[in-house]
Amino acid sequence: MVIESGGIHEPRMHEICGHDPAEAEVFRSILSRIGDKWSMMLIGMLHEGPRRFTELKNMTPGISARMLTHTLRQLERDGLVEREMFAEIPPRVEYRSTPLGKSLAEPVLAVAEWASANQAGISENRDRYDAAL
Repeated sequence: MVIESGGIHEPRMHEICGHDPAEAEVFRSILSRIGDKWSMMLIGMLHEGPRRFTELKNMTPGISARMLTHTLRQLERDGLVEREMFAEIPPRVEYRSTPLGKSLAEPVLAVAEWASANQAGISENRDRYDAAL
């Protein structure tokens, strides 16, 4: 929201993502990352506190170890998650949200709550649509 001389102006999507092609590509890649189903789930889980890889795997039904590793690496690359290795035997690795990741947790949790509250209605709409085909 931007306050202008004529009052409050809600920016439109094309204003937010910018007109420069390079900026637009970065913007799309960020939306792609945070819109990924595994990333959103992991951001929400790590908001609750540090987790070990196996814990995250067990809490995320349907994700393969390979996909979990890939997603965590991408979140780490984007600065949303940090990985800490402990010099123990066996080695222990923990993942936690960074301050940037924590700032994303609130909107991610809001989307998750919306999805949960509306899943029955969406399922009904899908069934109705599919039946009409």
